[in-house]
Amino acid sequence: MSRSLHLFFLVFVVSVLFHAHDVNATTYVTFNDGRLYVFPDTCLQLMTQEEGRISFTAKDGTVYAYSMASIASIEEQLSKELPTFTSYKFNNKYNYQVISDAVGTITDDMVNVTVAGIGKRLTSSFTLSDENARAYVDGKEQESKVSRLRFDNNRTYVVGYPGDMILSALPLGKYSMLPFGRTYTVNVDYLTDHSTSVPRIDINTVGGVNITSKIEYVDAEIIIDGAGVFPSMTDSVKIRGRGNTTTWSSNPDSKNPYRLKFASKVKPLGLTKGKNWVLLANKAKGSMMTNAIGMKAASLIGTPAVNHMIPVDLYINGTYKGSYNFTEKVGLSNNSVDLEDETTAVLLELDKYYDEAETQKFKTLSNSIPVNIKHPKFDEDSTLLTMTLIKNRFNQFVTCVLTGNDFSKYVDMDYLARYLMANEIILNTEIIHPKSLFCYNANLLDDSSKFCFGPVWDLDWAYGYNTTNATYYVHNATADFYNWPLAQRYFIRGLRYGADTGQRLFSLWKDFMGDKLDELCEFCQDYYRYAAPSFANNKAAGLDNTNYAAQAVQAAQWLRQRANYIYEKVKAECVFAGDVDGDGKISIADVTLLINYLLSGDVDSINMDNSDMDGDGDIDINDVTSLINNLLSEN
Repeated sequence: MSRSLHLFFLVFVVSVLFHAHDVNATTYVTFNDGRLYVFPDTCLQLMTQEEGRISFTAKDGTVYAYSMASIASIEEQLSKELPTFTSYKFNNKYNYQVISDAVGTITDDMVNVTVAGIGKRLTSSFTLSDENARAYVDGKEQESKVSRLRFDNNRTYVVGYPGDMILSALPLGKYSMLPFGRTYTVNVDYLTDHSTSVPRIDINTVGGVNITSKIEYVDAEIIIDGAGVFPSMTDSVKIRGRGNTTTWSSNPDSKNPYRLKFASKVKPLGLTKGKNWVLLANKAKGSMMTNAIGMKAASLIGTPAVNHMIPVDLYINGTYKGSYNFTEKVGLSNNSVDLEDETTAVLLELDKYYDEAETQKFKTLSNSIPVNIKHPKFDEDSTLLTMTLIKNRFNQFVTCVLTGNDFSKYVDMDYLARYLMANEIILNTEIIHPKSLFCYNANLLDDSSKFCFGPVWDLDWAYGYNTTNATYYVHNATADFYNWPLAQRYFIRGLRYGADTGQRLFSLWKDFMGDKLDELCEFCQDYYRYAAPSFANNKAAGLDNTNYAAQAVQAAQWLRQRANYIYEKVKAECVFAGDVDGDGKISIADVTLLINYLLSGDVDSINMDNSDMDGDGDIDINDVTSLINNLLSEN
């Protein structure tokens, strides 16, 4: 068909549509490049065609006009097949709080998913029927295994092809073109919304003996009732006390923390298989949410081997002991720090209690920092390491930090920045003492293998905790973490202000401020709602009379205030106008990089904040001119 005849045919079709349009008809406009634009009559005020152009006027007056020469067809019926969801789930690999994969059931235009876990923001994993198709929510493209949404209400997805759009009604009488495709409603049913209690754990010791030792295990039976949310189980277990002088008491009637050891790897409450587990007592008044909120922060920030914190009611030999957190024991194991080969690995704990055996601890040559060797246990574990090797390598690292030299060859800088950020946002001053500061090295026999900081642990003396009136989330929201008045702050300060830690922190904070901070603040309420019955039981037993409903609100406010304070401080430190390559100075190299960016669009090649010389939010030729003028004025 000739082009003139083609245009005549399109004009004829448009004329027919204008004169015979159904009240609720829809016009489908296919362009020569394959794009499809959809115009429902319910959104239109007017449709006109004149001088080789077609125009659609939305009810808010917005006009969408197109050249007839750019259009392949205009129809009243959809002429192409729309793509579909072929699978949809919430994989626990991408959702810290989801205990096991939650697989969706797809029926027509509905996706139903049942989730066991605490928290309402989730990352979906999905596949589509066509690799060229895309999924959208509220007009934004969703990336499988990456995009994160809050699913406290149904979410509407559109599965379609890039470039296909439909005129849609918006709030306040506005209209806009949004992605067009097959529409799905995703409904998430949270088991926690139906629960009236947290899991109950019963531990019945053999002969009903009391648990009075942190060294000797007692044989027992453990019965876990998942309360309709988590899996239930019954097994034999060994139990002993754990903790330090402030958390542990030899009095069996006290609310003590405990260590559990199974004969083989098990999955209590559906968590990753492991032999060793912990029952945290959260003994301090007001501390029932501190560890859970802190671990949520660590998971959002991306620290290694984040512990799960599941609230449980604990009974020992039939006696109620209180509300506890069930969690993994920090260690080199598949349910904590999971390494392929543990024979060359070391796990260290910097801790002022310095309570390991003499053969399992040492103090650094610089500043006498106390170090417990948690792995290997030289008299138990299979290892290729020696005390001398561990001491020498760690001393080299610490000396480098405290003398102000570049220590990046010893440390995974990304994990270090994430670890420091997680502890700073919750003001966990424990690591400054230091106490419960963990780091590990996967292969100490390899000089290129680096120390990784984490896992985050022991968070009940954080959040501005005031020992006088036992308050959390009230004080010190704007406290300077790195000038905290403790003797060993110089080591933490050295880590923070050495190498390129500052720039890394700035990048992490930029990513965190927004959805991730919102999720952390929301989690305070989500966790409280689920754990509230257990908190009430704990209070009724005379163990803690804190108003946790009010604390959940305070916690979110405190965290948001603290996050804003830290971000502005880091931003002021790291945003250096004109330092395009982030090397701490302005030079001709920065001008070259900025010009190359404008030519290539490679955002990874420059520091975007430092490149925006005029602060207008765009990087353009004006910024290049400003940078050159600054460079000339300095010279």
